[in-house]
Amino acid sequence: MCNRVSARDVEKVFSKHPQATLQDVKRITSASASCGRCRSELEAFVKKIRSKQPDAPPSPQLTIPFDFS
Repeated sequence: MCNRVSARDVEKVFSKHPQATLQDVKRITSASASCGRCRSELEAFVKKIRSKQPDAPPSPQLTIPFDFS
């Protein structure tokens, strides 16, 4: 994606926090935090992941730093 954030990094956010929002992903990973050219790619990827999950309300703000292990 961007800022050395891989698709796997984004998937890890959702594996630990299934109700994460796009804003949570951006804040935790720094994806789409520079020039914004990857924003549409990130939005599409997050939408794809969310479509595979059961309906659930978005989570409250997630904590930083995020553990990518």
